[in-house]
Amino acid sequence: MEPLTLTGTSSTATGTPLGLICTGTGGTPYIPTTSGTVSFNTPINFTQSTSKKIMQNKVAVFKVTRDEFETITKTEFIKELWVETKNGQSVDFQVARDKDLAEYEMSDLSIRTIYSVSF
Repeated sequence: MEPLTLTGTSSTATGTPLGLICTGTGGTPYIPTTSGTVSFNTPINFTQSTSKKIMQNKVAVFKVTRDEFETITKTEFIKELWVETKNGQSVDFQVARDKDLAEYEMSDLSIRTIYSVSF
């Protein structure tokens, strides 16, 4: 199988783009399974950071109530706090470690990042 390759500043990928989700006619998503060319609406910028980042994240935690269709019907503010994450670590994981939130079921909480500072 030929790998997917991106060339220059072009927004065209050539090769066998298995696992790439594209948009077809009428906006219908599909996964191409044959060799060819896939065009993107806007150029894609690929950047890879090898530096180890430490981030301080200000988050708000809400308790949510859902109906039988999983639609949120009620929200209640619980807490606002700062959590530290390293190397792309999950903010949710760090919030789950907070002792004040131990009484809540994590599936009932919604965690929203308000502000992040990286070092």
